Amino acid sequence: MSWLTPLGFLGLIGILILILIYILKPNYQQKFISSTFVWELSLKYRRKKIPINKFRNILLFICQVLVITSCALILAQPVIAENQKPEVLEKVAIIDASASMRSSYDDVTRYERAISEVSTLAEEVFANGGYMTVIVAGKDASYLAQRATAEDSLELLSTLEEMIDEDTCTYGKADIEGAVKLAQKVVDANADTEVLLYTGTQYLAHEGVTIVDVTENGEWNAAILDCEALVEENYYTFKVSVAAYNRDTDLMVYCDIKGANGGGTVKMELPVRCNGDETKTVSFVTQNSQTAVHEFESVHVYISENDSFAADNDFYIYGGQKPELKILYYSPNANIFFAGSVMSVRDTLNNRWSIEYKEINTFTETSELPVSGYDFYIYEDAMPDIMPEDGVVMLVNMDKAPDGLPVIMGSEVSGNFNLSYGETHALTNLLTPEKIYLSKYKRLLNYDGFTPLLYCAGDPVLLVQETEKQKVVLMPFSVNFGDISLLVDFPILLYNIFEYFMPSTLTEYAFDVNETISLKARGESLSVESSTGKKEVLEQFPGEIVVTEYGTYTLRQITMSGMEVVEHFFVKIPSSESEINKTLDELYEILVPIKKDSENLDLLIYFAAALVALLMLERLLQAQDS
Repeated sequence: MSWLTPLGFLGLIGILILILIYILKPNYQQKFISSTFVWELSLKYRRKKIPINKFRNILLFICQVLVITSCALILAQPVIAENQKPEVLEKVAIIDASASMRSSYDDVTRYERAISEVSTLAEEVFANGGYMTVIVAGKDASYLAQRATAEDSLELLSTLEEMIDEDTCTYGKADIEGAVKLAQKVVDANADTEVLLYTGTQYLAHEGVTIVDVTENGEWNAAILDCEALVEENYYTFKVSVAAYNRDTDLMVYCDIKGANGGGTVKMELPVRCNGDETKTVSFVTQNSQTAVHEFESVHVYISENDSFAADNDFYIYGGQKPELKILYYSPNANIFFAGSVMSVRDTLNNRWSIEYKEINTFTETSELPVSGYDFYIYEDAMPDIMPEDGVVMLVNMDKAPDGLPVIMGSEVSGNFNLSYGETHALTNLLTPEKIYLSKYKRLLNYDGFTPLLYCAGDPVLLVQETEKQKVVLMPFSVNFGDISLLVDFPILLYNIFEYFMPSTLTEYAFDVNETISLKARGESLSVESSTGKKEVLEQFPGEIVVTEYGTYTLRQITMSGMEVVEHFFVKIPSSESEINKTLDELYEILVPIKKDSENLDLLIYFAAALVALLMLERLLQAQDS
């Protein structure tokens, strides 16, 4: 039993006062008077009651003492205390592993300082018999150690040391929110746990998390934040965003354009004044150089500064040379609708492809039809003797089936027809076959291996075949016997063929670290290699890769025409990580569980009940005395 208000025992002084009252209380005096019969009877009666009176007086005194004692105990607030678990020392250390933690001073990075401080904290916790949890907030947050004890100290400290040697800090953003959520699980188990975040980022609000600043006063960073290639009047302008953090300084920005117009390297430089952590923009206008740049192999934009974070001092731009596509169109009766639609698609894809279009007809002197060396073959009315195997082949209004094509031609069918859908396929995206009119087509008696995409009167009139050796589109009717060439569906069909069989591997050439990139291929496989030699091969498309390193990546693939295509793209440090002294508004909040109030057994009500009972007993004794 314990007492919440021990001063309440001062009420026991009332017992001394009660005793003093009894001592000072006057006794009855004996008086001798003349006796009468009645008086003798009364006196006789009282003599019989004397022992009971003395006992009642004793009970009355005891009852009054107990009443005073009960009041004093009530004032002292008696409780029986619940057994409480002793508090356990427990720490959670979150290590920020973002790119900004690579900022260094005196050849020591923030990341290394953070690991060193966490190691020191772990030693202190283990020395005091506590628990230690370490969370690394990299691309994804993960536990390095969870509620480790002194028995695990050697393993944890060794792992922390290895993290420095193996350079485990990322080049992208850190999953701080995920790390705090992992810390929350530990706090849920022990509300007395302290959560510490070792970082160089400041937070205006960080409820439940102690921020441990691992920065040094001398750190500063000059950065190329972004670059953009703009085409203006058929020549390039390169727009560059730069900034300097923690220092006002003059920077010289350099721009080396390699393979300018298929030639050598054009070098340019511009000064820029950076102050107040503000982003500044400089533009390299190639029209002002010796030659206007219409195309380029690559552009290297860089600054030469001995700052604390060198990974964002360079930026590469690719995509200045569009991949080449070679298209062959053959027809003894050149169709202006076909040629016009191909030209329309070429103009639409001009920003992604360099398309070379060649047309052969009966007026062109040639010994035989080419069946190799092109990415896309279109034969109309007259077919080659053998099927090409190095590109996509489109056969329109066939007069025969070339060798190697598993198709048997049938009779010609005439009438008034509208087309209808067959199998769902990317080639028929946005087409409206029910609006396409056809008056004549050739029936196919056999088309093993082909997928019917459009039907006419129950017969397939648009088919596709995809194998390792052949990519074939069959259209066994002439556009002259229908209205498809007058509809928007015709150029849409050709565009779908380009997009499906000859997709652009890349639509952008610059990405952030840890970004997911979707890739398409013009062949059966595609290899992706980083600047450090890390290689990945994709064989299913569209494929995805996550780029975890900064620098230039190289794509290699063999097209269906047998040509090796090499492309490059650049992965940069996220711009937010270049701002090494950034302050964010709010950190994800740790919710500390409310400690459960002590479930002590409160005896107040029992003493109060006893007090009421004693008062009633005292009142009863007083009534008997009366």
